Amino acid sequence: MLKGEHVSLKPLEKKHIDQFLKWFNDPEITQYLLMYRPLTRMEEEEWFNDLKNKESDVYFSIVINDKDGSEKLIGNCAIRGINSKDRVGNSGIVIGEKEFQGKGYGTEAMELLVDYGFNTLNLNRIELTTFSFNTRAHKSYLKVGFIEEGRKRQAIFKNGEYHDEIMFSILRSEWDNRKSI
Repeated sequence: MLKGEHVSLKPLEKKHIDQFLKWFNDPEITQYLLMYRPLTRMEEEEWFNDLKNKESDVYFSIVINDKDGSEKLIGNCAIRGINSKDRVGNSGIVIGEKEFQGKGYGTEAMELLVDYGFNTLNLNRIELTTFSFNTRAHKSYLKVGFIEEGRKRQAIFKNGEYHDEIMFSILRSEWDNRKSI
């Protein structure tokens, strides 16, 4: 659906539920997410089936082309809670396949997602939060053009200690200015 140089964003497919369960039940992955409870197949299938009723959420699978030309699912991303009056959405991303983390795929996927949010969904603001210990995400969001707006001190308890939650946003005008350079 949305194609970049190395990644594409495609609609979620039910056949990917096993992969999602693997990621979302892995503490190395979920330490960076708000989730903290293990997911069952039934919960994930219910969530997937409910997506068709969520007009304010848009989810994508992140895929890359393997060397043999086949596609490999490496993560997913979304713009959720879209407020059409104020034209604001909240984004999120996960690269669940560990061997593809830290290689720029998440940054490219986020650029595709932000462009879709502004140029297809007609949003004016896209926001997100991350945890202070997630320095890889922090760097990626800054590279995409997000601006750190503030932090909620000791708002998250992960890995046995409290961490700050960092708030980021990007405005359509900032995105358009970046693209015109």
